[in-house]
Amino acid sequence: MSVATSRTGTENARIRIDHEKCTACGLCVKVCKDFSLIIEDNILKINQKPLFGCIGCGHCVAVCPHDAIAVNGRTLNPEDFSKLEKDNLPDYESLNKLLLNRRSTRDFKDKPVPKEIIEKILAMASTAPMGLPPSDVGVMVMNSKEKVKQFSFDFIDLLERMKWMVSPASLTLMRPFMSKDDYLLFKSFVIPMVSFFTESRKRDENYLLYDAPLAMMFYGNMSDPADPYIAANYATLAAESLGLGACMIGSVGPFLKNTGKDFKRKYGLPSKMRDSIIVIFGYPQVKFSKTIKRSFERVYYV
Repeated sequence: MSVATSRTGTENARIRIDHEKCTACGLCVKVCKDFSLIIEDNILKINQKPLFGCIGCGHCVAVCPHDAIAVNGRTLNPEDFSKLEKDNLPDYESLNKLLLNRRSTRDFKDKPVPKEIIEKILAMASTAPMGLPPSDVGVMVMNSKEKVKQFSFDFIDLLERMKWMVSPASLTLMRPFMSKDDYLLFKSFVIPMVSFFTESRKRDENYLLYDAPLAMMFYGNMSDPADPYIAANYATLAAESLGLGACMIGSVGPFLKNTGKDFKRKYGLPSKMRDSIIVIFGYPQVKFSKTIKRSFERVYYV
């Protein structure tokens, strides 16, 4: 049995063992949670009855100290593996400093983001962990203020046509079928937000994506629902390290889950796109001088 993804279908990856290099140390067996590898009679072998079949996570290759294992398939090739660099890694304090410096930036200089910076952001975002390899996350890049504004206004026009769905009258009709929390969310946030976007659009003002010089939509197909959000978060941290500001915009994705067929076709988005989030980037127009202490709703041990 194999695990399907949109990129690989039901293909399993293929494991190859170089027995001249292998010492049967067992590290690969330990890290393979599919049980694709076993040791019998002090010889490393491929298990003919794994849990799913090799999903191409690459753990066995990455852990082997003797380069005795190779994995092909599910988008992987032996050339995709390289030695880890363990020197000069950021410690807790330096990483914490980067995280504390990051703020949601929505005001940008009228300055384009160079292609090499965009490629660096994408390269770092692609290292994000995923629920199941290979990553099913797609990224749509809008690399100019004009493209960002056109996308924003096209989406707001779509909202205008859907406005009846998030109107006070519609909310009243749906109230008996909604939880109290959902009702309050729609009443206090969603309905005012849609009205604000559409009214601002008439004044040629873009409060959806703020006329950022760069925006990326991270979306999932058959991926774990969290995958696009994790990749987007990596992108914001990459941007911070490169001197850019960034902000996650979550108001687009929920509307495109089950609607916007023509809109998605225009922008090359999958018709059955699932979870998605947009990140806007640019050179900050303002500088923040303080960080803010945040907290969880609660933390408890069991």
